[in-house]
Amino acid sequence: MSRFSLNNIPEGPAVYALYEHDRAMMVGAAEDLRAHIEEHMFGSGGPSEVLREAIPHPARITEISWWRHPAMDEEARRTAARQVAVEVLAPVSHPRFTLSDLGAMALEDPEFVKSMEALFHGPPAGSFVPQSLDELARNVYELKDKVEALERRLAQKKG
Repeated sequence: MSRFSLNNIPEGPAVYALYEHDRAMMVGAAEDLRAHIEEHMFGSGGPSEVLREAIPHPARITEISWWRHPAMDEEARRTAARQVAVEVLAPVSHPRFTLSDLGAMALEDPEFVKSMEALFHGPPAGSFVPQSLDELARNVYELKDKVEALERRLAQKKG
């Protein structure tokens, strides 16, 4: 599956990070990651106001990575996992979010924190590389040129 396809982003709960090259710009959590990313990154008006407030230049996002864990099915633990991710990934932006009493309890559980730290120190479950319209257009023209070259080669072999 292409790292450039929105279909690569899973539905369901996850903690994610937005990167500008190798630098984490922001860490978030979502109940439905694909819907959340589509709404905030690729809505009809471009990046959402929430995203623009959190990141000065959302168009510079070069990668979206995410991590999944069964504990993230529960909102309180997903928010607690986000807090651990913020500590591990050290993003530039720290949007405010509220930690419930259950989330605070999860952060007091050494096993939960240890498992989340290991998760965020490891590789993400997946990544998505957004492309600008200029990049997409350039790729389409490159593909068109390649197809035409292949068609010429096939015609020469037949002839």
